[in-house]
Amino acid sequence: MDGYQYNRACHCTRCRSRGIMWPVILITLGILFLLDNLGVHGLGFDRTWPVILLVIGGVKLLQSNAPTDDHVPPALPPAPLGAGSVPPGQMPPPSSEVRNV
Repeated sequence: MDGYQYNRACHCTRCRSRGIMWPVILITLGILFLLDNLGVHGLGFDRTWPVILLVIGGVKLLQSNAPTDDHVPPALPPAPLGAGSVPPGQMPPPSSEVRNV
């Protein structure tokens, strides 16, 4: 996805649209069950379930095409310390002795 990284602290349209998938699916299911309970001729749940797949595809399409104006990339996690390395604030004082190897 062209190097795009989601960031909770960002308020661009693409990052804000990440949380709409499940609410849209639940609303779609509610409408489909309502139409099934109302007995609308030819619109039973057994015939309209592909609508859920279309809604999911539509939401994914809208999410991928949302603009990223003013996007704030996430902060990088701190680099892991290597084996035998000492954290920067805990470095031992330099020694004045010279070693010949």
